[in-house]
Amino acid sequence: MIDFDNIDDWAAKLGAAVAPWIPASARSRIRKATLEYVDDTLDKLFDLTDRDALIDATLNWIRSSTIVAYHGSRLTDEDVALIEADGLKPLRAADPVVRLTRALSKHPKWCEVAGRFDPTHPSYGTGEYIGNREGQVHLTLSRSALLDGFNQYLTHGSEFDRNIACLLLGSEGMELLERDGSPAVIQVAVPGRLALQPDHILKSIRANGNTPDMARHFLEAWSYRLAKPRFQSRKMMVDCGIVFNKVVPADWILKVQVLRSVPKARA
Repeated sequence: MIDFDNIDDWAAKLGAAVAPWIPASARSRIRKATLEYVDDTLDKLFDLTDRDALIDATLNWIRSSTIVAYHGSRLTDEDVALIEADGLKPLRAADPVVRLTRALSKHPKWCEVAGRFDPTHPSYGTGEYIGNREGQVHLTLSRSALLDGFNQYLTHGSEFDRNIACLLLGSEGMELLERDGSPAVIQVAVPGRLALQPDHILKSIRANGNTPDMARHFLEAWSYRLAKPRFQSRKMMVDCGIVFNKVVPADWILKVQVLRSVPKARA
């Protein structure tokens, strides 16, 4: 099982997978190079090797592995029990009604604004308010990034919840969301072949001369580790999404961790 943030565990495994395409001279030159940024190291590695072969080997390594991914939200005890029993379900515009009503109804003006919240309206389901995430489950590759880089999901909840609360009650609505439920990180074991984007998208990315995101992040961290042996991948706080259009099954859920607190969401 591969957890991106734990490079101490996976660096040797990826190293073995790409070894046939990286001559010892290339490793030596990377170790001796003075490179400041993570992506600089990968560019150097590509210059010294067969870029396409290296990417193919990394993608095959991912496909043959189980990738740990994360989902952040604010949950009640009942929510946690449902996720553990039924998995993570794709977002539907009508689903957050219970949470929004529970949180926002504490506001003295709720009765005045409640009529403006119609979850059946098309704009809520497919438009800007839901962030165009109708019918999707979103996971991310890095726990550290979820906690410290884009932790608004932990401090306030989903993009949909935040947009509606702000629309109806402004900053006071956001404060009510922050007091509803507890921050929770859901750890998920995703089969590697499903963690990658569909093959036709990967082929399109490659055809345009780009490196698929997940392979790029692993290779960046691995190559930078060659130059700086103490480097920890969790410091990258990568924003690498994994999207499903169906239920993430309960037997993929490794753990639902309810947190005591998280830092304030970054602007």
